[in-house]
Amino acid sequence: MIRVSVSLLFVVFLTASCSTPGTAPEVRFSEQDRADLIVRYYTDDTSYVLKPQKKDGPFLAILNKDAVLDVAREQPSRELAVVVLIHYGLDSQMEAVKRDWVSRLTEVGYQRVIFLSAMGNMKVNGLPVLASGG
Repeated sequence: MIRVSVSLLFVVFLTASCSTPGTAPEVRFSEQDRADLIVRYYTDDTSYVLKPQKKDGPFLAILNKDAVLDVAREQPSRELAVVVLIHYGLDSQMEAVKRDWVSRLTEVGYQRVIFLSAMGNMKVNGLPVLASGG
């Protein structure tokens, strides 16, 4: 009887310690159809524009940041830009990248800029939202 009680107490303690009260649930992106621009960003020299899709033959074209901004300027509507980011080793690195994108995209007229955490495929809806700016 004591073993069962101790085991149950351990399970309750373990469950309580794993859940952190006050932590917001992860928000997932669901506005792909509403986005005017979607960019999958790797470096300033390597990005893919997923919407409007920019291709080089049958493949997505690799664009540098200036070329991405040229595409951004061409869009008739500039309500929502989405930047899908890869994982960075340092938070400060990611924050600098986000600040630069917000600055540049709001400069060309975008009202909102949303950052998503990249996954292995090119799907956008369902990706975790990292931040929103603009």
